[in-house]
Amino acid sequence: MCPPDPVSGTVLGLSMAQWGAVSAGLSVVSMGLTAVGQAQQGKAQQDALNRQAQAAEFNAKVAENNAILSRQAAEADADTIDRQRRIALSKQAVGFAGSNVVINEGSTLEVLGDTAAEFELDRLNRLHQGQVQSNAQRIQATLDRDNAQGLLAQGSAAASAGRSAAFGTVLAGGAKLAGGLSSPSSNPNQLTSVFGSEGGTSFAFDRP
Repeated sequence: MCPPDPVSGTVLGLSMAQWGAVSAGLSVVSMGLTAVGQAQQGKAQQDALNRQAQAAEFNAKVAENNAILSRQAAEADADTIDRQRRIALSKQAVGFAGSNVVINEGSTLEVLGDTAAEFELDRLNRLHQGQVQSNAQRIQATLDRDNAQGLLAQGSAAASAGRSAAFGTVLAGGAKLAGGLSSPSSNPNQLTSVFGSEGGTSFAFDRP
């Protein structure tokens, strides 16, 4: 850095007051960029979490649809089993009739009863299986929807944290700037460069 002009008291053509204004302006710009970056980071986190929430909500809807399909499939299979039961009983009855066996008594009635019971058990098992699958899908839908709500809340918190951090940066920077302007240095004829202090090698100019 060029030394101050001993005659005019300037550095690179700028007076000490002008250098002070430049330093203050750069501090304001740096503070503003930091605050904007913090707010943008919070918003980016919110956007990412919102996308995850949308995916979770979609999964919840898929699970709900699967719950309906599981129940409907079980009911359709139960109807098929019921038709098979009627057909089997009819065939047995025809076979007994062709053999001149009395259908409504004795062992033939027990056989028909056992056949009907087996088909009914299959039908009920299939309905139960469909209900279990449907319940599992509904539980999954609830979990996915709860996850979506949690992600939305996290996104809102991230955005709020980013705004708070940005606001805190502005306040802290403003207070520091105001303090620097209102509190004179120990040597009123000396101006410390903001460039030197931020670069790790502070230096000062003495007014003649």
